Amino acid sequence: MSFGRLPRANIIAAAAALVLLFVMALDWYSTVAGKEARRIEALSQPEGALSGTPERRIQEEARFSAEDAEKNAWQVSGALDRLILLGLLATVLLTLGGVFLRAASKRSGAPVTPSVLGGLAATVTAVLVAYRLLDQPGLDEATTVESGLPLALVVLGVIALSSRAAMREEEPGRLSRPPRSPPA
Repeated sequence: MSFGRLPRANIIAAAAALVLLFVMALDWYSTVAGKEARRIEALSQPEGALSGTPERRIQEEARFSAEDAEKNAWQVSGALDRLILLGLLATVLLTLGGVFLRAASKRSGAPVTPSVLGGLAATVTAVLVAYRLLDQPGLDEATTVESGLPLALVVLGVIALSSRAAMREEEPGRLSRPPRSPPA
C-alpha cells in the first residue's frame, strides 16, 4: 500500500471526507431565541467575586439556552435528518474506502468502482442537504441556518467532483501513477 502513488483527485477526496466529519460537528441550525441567548452570553461580562455572581448566572443560563437551541448533523430529529446523516456517513466511508483500495492497488472488476459509489453518495446527500437548506426543520420563521449546513454542501460538492476526477483516472491501465523515484 502506497499513498505516494495516489492521484491528486483521490487525495482531495480523502481530505474532503475527513473535513466532512468535522463539518458534521459544527452547528447546522439554531433558533432566533438561541441566537439572542448567544448575544446575551457575549454581552454579559462578570467582574468581581461577589458582585459578578448575578452576571455569571445570566451568562451561564444564556449559554445553556443557546446550546439547547443549536443542532448539528449528529443531533437528528426527523426521518429526513436521519437519512442525511446516513448519507454523510456513507459518503465518508465510501470515499475513504475507495482511496485505501486505490492506494493498495486493488482493482475492481465491477463497472461500479469505489470512487463512483463515493461520488454518487456525495451527490445524493448534497441534494438532500440542499433541500434541507431550503426547508429547515421546525418553523422556518424561528429556525436559523448556521455555518455547518452550507459548509457541508460545499464539502460534499468537492467530494463529488474529486470522485468524478478519480473515477476518470480509474480507466483500465490507469489504476495508479508510477512510484516516484527518490531524488538523486
